[in-house]
Amino acid sequence: MKVPLHRPGPVGPTGRGPALPGPSRRGLLRAGLAASAVGSVAALGGCAATVGPVGERPLVPPKAPDENVTLTYWTWWPALQAVADIWNAEHPDIQVRAVTIPGGLDGGYAKMFNSLVAGNQPDLAQVEFFQIPSFLVENGLEDLGRYGALDHAHLYDEWQWLQAAHIGGHYGIPVDSGPLMYFHRADKYEEWGIGEAPATWEEYADAARRVAADTGGSEHIESFPVGDADWLAGLCMQAGARWFTTEGGEWTVDFVDEASVRVAEFWEPLVHERALDLTHAVWSNGWFQALQRGTIGTWTVGSWGDAIIRGNDPDNPGRWKVAGLPQWPGEPRREGTWGGSASVVLSGAPHPHEAVLFAHWLSTDQRAVDAMITECGIGWAASEQVNEDSVRNRGADPFFSDQNYTGIIADATRHIPSEWVWGPTLSRTKNHIGDAFRAAVADGTSFVDALAAAQRNTIEDIRHKGLSVRSAS
Repeated sequence: MKVPLHRPGPVGPTGRGPALPGPSRRGLLRAGLAASAVGSVAALGGCAATVGPVGERPLVPPKAPDENVTLTYWTWWPALQAVADIWNAEHPDIQVRAVTIPGGLDGGYAKMFNSLVAGNQPDLAQVEFFQIPSFLVENGLEDLGRYGALDHAHLYDEWQWLQAAHIGGHYGIPVDSGPLMYFHRADKYEEWGIGEAPATWEEYADAARRVAADTGGSEHIESFPVGDADWLAGLCMQAGARWFTTEGGEWTVDFVDEASVRVAEFWEPLVHERALDLTHAVWSNGWFQALQRGTIGTWTVGSWGDAIIRGNDPDNPGRWKVAGLPQWPGEPRREGTWGGSASVVLSGAPHPHEAVLFAHWLSTDQRAVDAMITECGIGWAASEQVNEDSVRNRGADPFFSDQNYTGIIADATRHIPSEWVWGPTLSRTKNHIGDAFRAAVADGTSFVDALAAAQRNTIEDIRHKGLSVRSAS
């Protein structure tokens, strides 16, 4: 049966989601980005100077009633055209053409920035939440609040909506996200004598050491994702960290706060003791095979991992289960997230009014969301209502041990911190984290020192953008 998703608190005018009154906490927190975003045009040269600060650009009028337009949407989902065709069948005057480009850090973002310079930008593009501030620093996005986006804010989960809320504007329509989930092989947990998923990280560490010891290191509770900044950020978020804050036009960077240090000091001994698998890099063929065999029994990943697990092991239903993250004793419950994307309108795009109409339809129409789930394998959708009514929430799932795990994901989303802010140079920050942690694993050195090195390099990157920045420590 379907799991009802209920979030307490005030609701918007349709009764579907939380009301979003006045300036958001995140909007206020990020107000310091305004001066930076308005003044920095380093990466876009003449194009950015031509486009100009968001608030000074003339509004682009909507199309005429008898005019036909075609919107182009750049996405890394090859099957998105099948979703757009649902819209196209009902909107002959606003057609959408989906164009597949590389994933963001694999070249997609470079293509977007180049399109701004060349003046051939698409109407819409898929951009991950973490990348939005980087586009803002370069004046690369339109404020969708100027084109009616705020009229629909109540339809969205608040924490996802806030991922695109900056400097008093709104720069994207959330599409999906990835609340961190604890996917594990129930059959192997029983064999290892663990039982249920660990409730605390201390229980996780005990189980990891026991599995490695009892199997002579031939099996492990999980593979350590060496150098994966997305995974690390999600776990630090869950611990209560805030890597970036802004105040008075100045960025503050803090990768070595108490929460982040707690995370680093938790994983370091498990890695150095070889209580976790270091042989099979996550995403490698050997790692996928180890998940199938059960020599690796867990994957802590965004909720979108369900489709990957199912596709990797389709012939063995009932072996996997889903749980929320282990928690830190003595701390309030928090959850983290890995991934998430929004539909954005790049600066100077020709049809922002029509782009916003399609973007809202894509994220809130039940047919569109169900098609994105089945055709594109998206993660957690952006609206409480569509998640409740989605194809994922149709009853027990035989593959995942007859769980209806929609409710588990929904429960986790209520505890994702809304205060988390992404910095303005995240692509490079991810590289710094990856390099520092790979070196620490290889050399057997301190994970806290790795965080500190990534912080120093990130501060230099932000400073080189011409922004005011300081270290919190």
